[in-house]
Amino acid sequence: MHESLFMLLLLSGLLRMNSELYRDYYFINIRMSWPEAQSYCRAKYTDLATAESTDDVNRLLNSVGAQYNGSVWIGLKRGTQKRWGWSYGDNTIAQYAAWSNGEPSSTNECGFLAYGNWRTYNCSDLIYFACYNGTGYTMLTMWMNWTDAQRYCRKHYIDLPTIHNSTELAQINSAVSYNAWLWIGLFKDSWEWSDKWGWFFRYWAVGQPSPSAGSSDCVGMSTTNFGKWASYSCGLQQPFICYGGTKFPYIYQYVNKSMTWPDAQSYCRARFTDLATVDTMDDVNRLVNIVDPGFSGSVWIGLQNGGQNRWIWSLGNGVLSTYSFWNPGEPSGDGDCGSSTYGNWSDESCSTVLPFLCFDDHTGFAIINTAMTWRDAQSYCRHYHTDLATIDSVDQQHMISTQSTLWIGLFLDSWGWSDQDILSFRYWAPDQPPLSSVSGDCAGLSTADFGQWAQYSCNLQQNFICYGDDSLINKQIVHIKLSCKDKCTPNDPTLQTAFLNKINEKLRSLGLERKSKISWKQSEDKEVFHEETYPPTNY
Repeated sequence: MHESLFMLLLLSGLLRMNSELYRDYYFINIRMSWPEAQSYCRAKYTDLATAESTDDVNRLLNSVGAQYNGSVWIGLKRGTQKRWGWSYGDNTIAQYAAWSNGEPSSTNECGFLAYGNWRTYNCSDLIYFACYNGTGYTMLTMWMNWTDAQRYCRKHYIDLPTIHNSTELAQINSAVSYNAWLWIGLFKDSWEWSDKWGWFFRYWAVGQPSPSAGSSDCVGMSTTNFGKWASYSCGLQQPFICYGGTKFPYIYQYVNKSMTWPDAQSYCRARFTDLATVDTMDDVNRLVNIVDPGFSGSVWIGLQNGGQNRWIWSLGNGVLSTYSFWNPGEPSGDGDCGSSTYGNWSDESCSTVLPFLCFDDHTGFAIINTAMTWRDAQSYCRHYHTDLATIDSVDQQHMISTQSTLWIGLFLDSWGWSDQDILSFRYWAPDQPPLSSVSGDCAGLSTADFGQWAQYSCNLQQNFICYGDDSLINKQIVHIKLSCKDKCTPNDPTLQTAFLNKINEKLRSLGLERKSKISWKQSEDKEVFHEETYPPTNY
């Protein structure tokens, strides 16, 4: 067998990954509210920390180390809809369930096994329970409530049992008394992860979480209580833990040759990775500094007018996420910049003067009551804070739901990066880009104007900046296996594009895609996938 990675893709378009994801955790010793911490993590890493096992809890504790004693935010928050899941973390109820008739009850939130089926019971009631020991199940004839049974199993075995299919149901039924009432790992809750990961692992301290919604809806992990979790007010200011890949700086290469934008793009792709992509003000400063000291003028970067307008964020977060809070009838075409009024968005002329909302990497959100145009507000935030604020969750929206009209970091844009990076950082000079594209569809960076950008004809000959290091480029062939039901057409170019998009989406969620370019490798017959045939099985 080749030493290669095999992934299972379903032709439904879903990418199935092993649930045991290894996440890199980063402790941020800055005090912020939960929504502010979420915004910070999404801008600089992937999201607030997700945990799916006690091993993850231990790694979360290790990321903090001896730097801090107290509670730190993780990515768990109370949602609005309760769902059934398993103590060990699995979210498989939709695939297999063995409820007794009339179950699950709408009032009880813990599950037990009796007479071969699942039933619900009040979590505080005392019954026997079973534990999973790694290979099978052990019946414990001790009277405990569900939470105490869970704690006992995790201490002495692995966890309360998870039942994925009829085979496992038969296995546990054969190991315990048929008519005994036994707690299993079934429970119901409304807590959900910031990154929408569907795993149900919970690690609550005794007496947690608070049963009432509205006052303690966000979760912190205690560094002094073995990593146990508790619910707190989301406005509490405390340190936090992010996960994901750190956004490593690009390796830029200045090329002292005059070329058109398309020729510069081809040169960069052949020698390095691509024309320069720019995500932050730090990137802008590094671009300015890499140009030869004797050169003064404009150099090509990888930004080009793509023609299709979409709403994106000044901070560079890319296009709108699943969260958007437009007022009814908005955007209405009134302008190219976004404002918020009591938490709901409208489009405005960018020349309108309004107060505005900044985001600061060290202090979180800051409302600036001095009225400015959108562009001036952006410049102010970048000079004194980090940038105009991104609002990409309900919790962040709630933080400004009492504020009258102010600018946020939302703007309409038709430009895109040569390497297809979806991040949306822009650093235009005043009056750039012009409303008309007559002057051209390619962007250059001015070395004499603090690295600000302007729009030029793509046929203009000028020097340029690439990114990537040809000594570090490493090509690797990864074999992919597809399985599907009914008729398969994996060599359909549309499906192949969809597969790549899904792989890139998953890599991006883990902070891994930035240094990678993925493409299909065709064989001599111009096909990517070839059907595997197996000898018939004799029964």
